[in-house]
Amino acid sequence: MKQKKATKKASSNLTHIYLNDKNITQISNIYPTKRIQVLYLHNNQISRIEKLGAFAHLTHLYLQWNNIRRIENLDALKNLKQLYLGYNKITRMENLDNLKRLEQVHIERQLLDGSTRFEFDEDCVRALANHLKVLNIKKLRLTDMRWLEPLWKLEVLLASENNFKSTEDVTPAISALYSLRVLDLQGCLAQKDVHYREKVTAAAGHKLLLLDGKMISQSTRNFIKNFQTIKLEKKRRAMTNAEEKAKTANTSKSSVDSSSGSDSITTTGRHFPAANSLFQLSSRRPAVQRILRKPVMRSPVLMKTMSAHFGDELPVRDFTVRLGRNNVSNGDQSAVMLQGRIIKAEVPAFKEKIRTQRKVQSLPSID
Repeated sequence: MKQKKATKKASSNLTHIYLNDKNITQISNIYPTKRIQVLYLHNNQISRIEKLGAFAHLTHLYLQWNNIRRIENLDALKNLKQLYLGYNKITRMENLDNLKRLEQVHIERQLLDGSTRFEFDEDCVRALANHLKVLNIKKLRLTDMRWLEPLWKLEVLLASENNFKSTEDVTPAISALYSLRVLDLQGCLAQKDVHYREKVTAAAGHKLLLLDGKMISQSTRNFIKNFQTIKLEKKRRAMTNAEEKAKTANTSKSSVDSSSGSDSITTTGRHFPAANSLFQLSSRRPAVQRILRKPVMRSPVLMKTMSAHFGDELPVRDFTVRLGRNNVSNGDQSAVMLQGRIIKAEVPAFKEKIRTQRKVQSLPSID
């Protein structure tokens, strides 16, 4: 009789039940007690979550390494804090809305085929926003984190070995996680981006302490702070310059309009200034005409000498050289007409006299 009472007392004080590695296919024949808080059912052949309604005081439930395909029948576990569902065949995170004390969800590495993608129920995520602190989503082939934005109390996010191609796929959601302290993105393509660590740290804020297993140094935080300050200053200067340019353009436009006044003429929607306006606008620039002038020879001696000895070699485009009609008819070939005057060649003695008396140095040698 005493032995039966001791056995009953021992069973009533039981808090942990170890049923792992038993090749269990169904959750049944488990004697529930008020003190059971931890239930180990991992590494079995369980295909469905069921018959757990009597474990009202359960705080930890281990169901990883089974054949479970759906999250269900957990509403009765009002005190559940940690749920382990990794290495199953679950395709959707759902039916966790009524677990108001759930702090950790481990749903990593689901054994799915290549065509099936893991999904998140938006209502379920919103319901977990006020109390979920740890989320393990490793190796789920995720491409973005938009569904994470409501989880403002999340402190630890384990999201390594996913398909995040760049920091732009993670930084928008990370910036919404105000309480994030630990972040793991190892094995993602986003790690290869330039300044990946600085960008992620800047998006997460000052509360982030551990990134990819490494502590964030104070020098990194100072660099990010200075970089953001410089970036904001450049943006402010660009906006100021744009405003000044806009004001200058408006001022010049108003001055032009006021100066034209009533002297402007509007025709078919176009604005043309009047003829007496100071601002004459022409659509076509007038062509510049070059006027070629004939050279004028002032010295009669030079004119006579050049016409007598070089008149037959002068180019027609520079001088108008014509033979005198009267002289030509008389057979005198030495007489020419230069600029309307008849010039006749002289004897050689006159040439020598010209050289000695006038001393014309610029004339070419005649000999």
